[in-house]
Amino acid sequence: MAEDTEKKVLPAPTGSKKMQLIVIALLMLGEGAVVYFVANAMSPRPIQGFAVEADKGVGEDANPMDELVEIDIVSCKPSNKMSGKLVLFQMRTSALIARSDLEKVTTLLESKGGRISDRVNFVIRSADPKHLNEPGLETIKRRIKHELDGLLGDERLIKEVLIPELLQSNAGN
Repeated sequence: MAEDTEKKVLPAPTGSKKMQLIVIALLMLGEGAVVYFVANAMSPRPIQGFAVEADKGVGEDANPMDELVEIDIVSCKPSNKMSGKLVLFQMRTSALIARSDLEKVTTLLESKGGRISDRVNFVIRSADPKHLNEPGLETIKRRIKHELDGLLGDERLIKEVLIPELLQSNAGN
């Protein structure tokens, strides 16, 4: 009776094991291909205009007129009382502009020098003390650029405002 309860296991033919491995390998390869094509179809494509602009300044065919140049805007000594104490500043402001706009911007700066100095002084006089203490002075640069864009009549002339010098000192308090 003990012999009746034991099941006899027949050895699998060796050809079927190889066939199972081949089928599994083909299934895995097919699954990988499906994942690749689905991921490739769903991924965003690069914007052609951006790729052209990114390569524009890199090669030998770059136009030297598209380069940016630095130009001095104004040097001034504004003050600020927004914190309750008088703080004096010594400041120099520059800007990055396209080389092709250099002559136009230079002419505008010469003709509007007093107004430009007034607006830069206004930005510092009205600035919140926390903006004057930002490590990169981002808020002050953005406000000066806004004022300059309005005075020059074209927001595309000035690419970036630079503040290479901004020294603060308390007025004897």
